Amino acid sequence: MKFCTRCILPTTRPQLEIEGEFICNACRGSLEKREVINWEQREEELRELLNQHRRQNPRAYDCVIPVSGGKDSTWQVYTIKYKYGLKPLTFSWKPRNRTKLGWKNLENLQELGVDHIDFTVNPVVERRFMLKALRISGSPSLPEHMAMFSLSLNTAIQQRVPLVIWGENPGLEYGGSRKFRESPIMDREWFQKYGVTNGTFAEDWADEELPLNEMTAYRFPDDTSLSEHQIIPIFLGWFLPWDPIRVASDAQGLGFVSAKRPVLGYYPFSDLDAPFIVIHHFMKWFKFGFTRLWDNLALEIRYGRMSRDEAINYIRTNPEPLPQSQIKSLCQYLSLREDDFWKIVETHRNLQIWDKDAKGRWTLPGMIEEFGFMPQNYTQN
Repeated sequence: MKFCTRCILPTTRPQLEIEGEFICNACRGSLEKREVINWEQREEELRELLNQHRRQNPRAYDCVIPVSGGKDSTWQVYTIKYKYGLKPLTFSWKPRNRTKLGWKNLENLQELGVDHIDFTVNPVVERRFMLKALRISGSPSLPEHMAMFSLSLNTAIQQRVPLVIWGENPGLEYGGSRKFRESPIMDREWFQKYGVTNGTFAEDWADEELPLNEMTAYRFPDDTSLSEHQIIPIFLGWFLPWDPIRVASDAQGLGFVSAKRPVLGYYPFSDLDAPFIVIHHFMKWFKFGFTRLWDNLALEIRYGRMSRDEAINYIRTNPEPLPQSQIKSLCQYLSLREDDFWKIVETHRNLQIWDKDAKGRWTLPGMIEEFGFMPQNYTQN
């Protein structure tokens, strides 16, 4: 395991690379955000783009905004509707077992004054796909990400809406190549690289149990289709400086409600709406040797609110709890025994970074060498 010397993340994290001076590309992008990017110019470019695609037809929508009801989507809707004066159609993929707080925040978002579509995927197909994705990729949320991206774009095509407006660009905030850090556009190539689908499309998962004609909700439009319908998917976080704490504070001023304590990681305003995304983040520990907490603390370092040493000490003194209720919820939905769930988890343990100590306990030698300790994470009771 190799670690960035500025933040705390290892290069086992997908898309994270050391670009020079032992600094990762995510930290490099953060430095560029503060020292290189002219945000006034970027915002002017955004205004020009929005004005070019503002519809004159009062019956038409100006843009589609994919939302969950979280802090980001609350902020996006308010910014686009009230700061820039567009008429958005909001769209969400409806997660299974949406939490009470998730419902509350989604309803609050709608009360900002927008039309909304809450799309329910065929649950029979979804269960099969989620179980297959858990077994093969170690992430039950792979279908969720695939549906979220694909459905939003296909809705824009069907509704003849020219813009799809996403929030933060993960390729900029969490590690991505310079090519994708320098473009505001999300296309098929971006989706394959950063869409959290292991570089796959719906066609790659089709078989007898998952016939392709049953996977319409997961099928990403090709670039030709997007071009023919003149659909432009953009990241608002490319044009405006993105900071999760600031966005959360603004969203709370608009009625968004955080959890009393973090569901997972460091932020109490993340991963609130559904339990299965928690399992997606939980599996990072076994596959990559870090957790949601590490991602969050790395952001705090990049935004100057925490030093690297403070982040390391926080990890040392704050063991993360096992997300038992979310594991139980997933197993119930997939009709999967919890013993079988743990067997699947072990098939995704990355033996290139994990090893057993003299007492037979799993450890991360690279982490111990880098930080001098082994975090007490996710111990099964």
